[in-house]
Amino acid sequence: PYCKRQKYIFSVGERVFSGDSVTLDGKPIVWEKLAIIEENAEPQDQFVYIKYWKPPGIICTTDQSIKQNIIDAIGYPERIFPVGRLDKETSGLILLTSDGRLPNSILRAKENHTKEYQVEVDQPLQARHIKMLRDGVLITTIAQRDRKRKPVTAYTLPAEVDQTGKNSISMTLREGRNRQIRKMMSTLGYQVIKLHRVRIMGIGLDGLKPGEWAYLSKREMDMIQKKALRPG
Repeated sequence: PYCKRQKYIFSVGERVFSGDSVTLDGKPIVWEKLAIIEENAEPQDQFVYIKYWKPPGIICTTDQSIKQNIIDAIGYPERIFPVGRLDKETSGLILLTSDGRLPNSILRAKENHTKEYQVEVDQPLQARHIKMLRDGVLITTIAQRDRKRKPVTAYTLPAEVDQTGKNSISMTLREGRNRQIRKMMSTLGYQVIKLHRVRIMGIGLDGLKPGEWAYLSKREMDMIQKKALRPG
């Protein structure tokens, strides 16, 4: 988003003030209306919360000038935005919302929000490499700090890893570094053939087929409120 007050590009979740003019992808947003939160009302009565089974090839951007963008793919009539992103080649679960509180909360590693993936690679996995995936792998990713993109080299946090086939595993992460799984596998000498996210914070793809979306159920909204929208 772009703020006219300071001619400043904001990150999702940053604070703006009354009188600020905000645009997203060049389009003005009536953000003050969107920012009103009724404490006694349910979040789903004020905002949109949906889950989407992203097929490979769809791009997680709100820029509708880009072909195969996620906004056009879903075709929702109101402005929504994805919570985080999946690579173009990656399939599976992604949440979208009109609630600006949600992305900032879910994406913070310290909140310990889990994300589960199915991973298939190009050759049989060795036991020592599975242990390394569980314990942590040294990778370099690009992170945005002080509003600048910088390379960060660090070990990944411990992950839950279960072998599901000769060339496949299930991985549950508690962080979301850029292209993390692909870089972990590349570091160990593997190429990812298929990457599919099946769950975020206990919310799965139940009832969906590739390319379909649905509103979060009451049970799923209860999980969002408990894990991501709780005060403090």
